[in-house]
Amino acid sequence: MLRCTRWIAALLLVVIPSLSLAQGDQTALERRWKSKQAASFLKQVRWERTLDLAKTRARRDNLPIVAYFTRSYAP
Repeated sequence: MLRCTRWIAALLLVVIPSLSLAQGDQTALERRWKSKQAASFLKQVRWERTLDLAKTRARRDNLPIVAYFTRSYAP
């Protein structure tokens, strides 16, 4: 039992700090988000910020819905 407890403690000492490092620096994430928002392909069309608005516009203008997803928060 003591061996198992030591193993778990060692694992926690490694895992817990790595969780905070995985999130990255908030200012760096903000800077990356802003640079993506300035990309030329985003300015070519008018993007809707919510699915409800996109559905309304797609029905009205007979357009397809194109979704763009990103994971800037994960390396």
